[in-house]
Amino acid sequence: MKQLELIANKRLLIVETTAVDLAASMLIGDFFPEYELELICKGSDLTEDIAKGFIHQSIHTGLFAHYVKKIPVNTYCHKTALEAFDTVISAYGYHWGENPVKFKENEMNWEKRHKNRIEWERAESRTFTPEKCIIFEIV
Repeated sequence: MKQLELIANKRLLIVETTAVDLAASMLIGDFFPEYELELICKGSDLTEDIAKGFIHQSIHTGLFAHYVKKIPVNTYCHKTALEAFDTVISAYGYHWGENPVKFKENEMNWEKRHKNRIEWERAESRTFTPEKCIIFEIV
């Protein structure tokens, strides 16, 4: 089970689990007794309207925040809350949706293929698949 605690406009906990565990994970207290959690949505159900509820938005321009870990929000450049959500995940060294490293199965050079495989596996371990995720607010 993969999890990430992050801070945007709200404190969030994102949990990736297997399909079998997905229903069981809804029993929040059983898995995370150290947190008081409120279910926001499943990752696959995340919409622009839901994301607006936990992403910073400029009152002047209507643009959404660009997140950099450990730096206060001071840049608003994203047109959608979902784009901004990707940056907050990236700021913590994770990825949302698709592994950014492409595995090159047809690489003929063994050393390059091995190095690529290691990079791909590392990125894969830090990639959240929305269909397997649940997003909670930490209250």
